[in-house]
Amino acid sequence: MTSSQNPSDLPTAGKSHRWRIACACILVLWFVSTILLSTTWFRAWLSYPLHVSNMTEKAEMAYVMSGGHAYWERLHAASDLYHMGQIQKVAIKQDSTTSQYDFALKRSQTRQQRAIRYLVALGVPENCIVTVSASGNTMLESESMLGSWWEAQAFAAEFPLTPHVVVSTSSPHTRRSLLCFQRAMPASCKVSVYAASRPEHGSELFNPIWLEYGKLAVYWLVAR
Repeated sequence: MTSSQNPSDLPTAGKSHRWRIACACILVLWFVSTILLSTTWFRAWLSYPLHVSNMTEKAEMAYVMSGGHAYWERLHAASDLYHMGQIQKVAIKQDSTTSQYDFALKRSQTRQQRAIRYLVALGVPENCIVTVSASGNTMLESESMLGSWWEAQAFAAEFPLTPHVVVSTSSPHTRRSLLCFQRAMPASCKVSVYAASRPEHGSELFNPIWLEYGKLAVYWLVAR
């Protein structure tokens, strides 16, 4: 003799099953967003498609992308290239923004002055450091939104005959910076990019990764 199931129990069983699935999905999302995304190896793995470091031969000049707390990491990478004999000069953006107070000089320096002093302290001769002016650049008003594209445009306007330039920037920014300089510079100029660190070691490792992918998409559409 077989027992028949009460039909009124079927909706309750279906709701219980859906509730278990929902709880499992919430648990997985929590694990990914809270546990995995807080680990160095997982965030580095997610950012690897953004990473490019394709310098294979010597270049005349290295341009250091400005902005952010990783600026000094990029300057250090450019100084390494100079000491290895891979470049002849280091180019930085002109920046009159007041930087931190210098207790040795007993005065505040501009961000540009501090960057030059930092490079000199790292052994780069001051006569091998050049600055890129913002004057006459039509992209100036868009600097805060499209800073990398503006910097590439400014460099192209001032050094259009450079046969080979290498861009020193942070690992998550390398593909975007390479895109900007390749589109801004003449076809006769070879553009390389040098990552200041590996993805798992960079000082920008715990910045929002999704934002970098979004920026790359925007730059791909706008940088023409």
